[in-house]
This record gives sequence, C-alpha cells and structure tokens, in this order.
Amino acid sequence: MDYLSAHLSSLRREISELRSLNIVYAQQGQHSLDEQTASDLRSNRLVQIKKELLEMRNFPPDAKVWWDRLRKPMRTA
Repeated sequence: MDYLSAHLSSLRREISELRSLNIVYAQQGQHSLDEQTASDLRSNRLVQIKKELLEMRNFPPDAKVWWDRLRKPMRTA
C-alpha cells in the first residue's frame, strides 16, 4: 500500500475514534475540567485533520512531487 492510502486510512480511523469519543462526551450530563479539555483537544485535532486534507488535495497526484514539496523548505522572495 502506498503512503498516501495508508495515511488516509489512518486519518479515517482517527476521525472515527474522535467521533466516538465526542458521542460519549455529548451523552454525559456534566463534564469535569479534564473532560472539557479533552473535548477541546479533539475538536482542535479535527480542525488540524481538515486542514491537512485540504493541503493534501492541493498537492499533485504524483507522490514523488508531493514528497519533494514537503521536504524542501519554501523560499520567499
């Protein structure tokens, strides 16, 4: 399996786990400070995943070009 497929599968699993944890959190009546913090962290992670997926969408389909862009720092004029 190529890297991109494996990475997408990993992200799908992570999203599924985060959603499951959010369902449990939503079903609880009251939340401790730790639970609220964990919920915030899960929400932030979901935003990070969304940004990562958007960035991946903007990269060319050729994995070599994609990796080359990630490895080389962007130059600014």
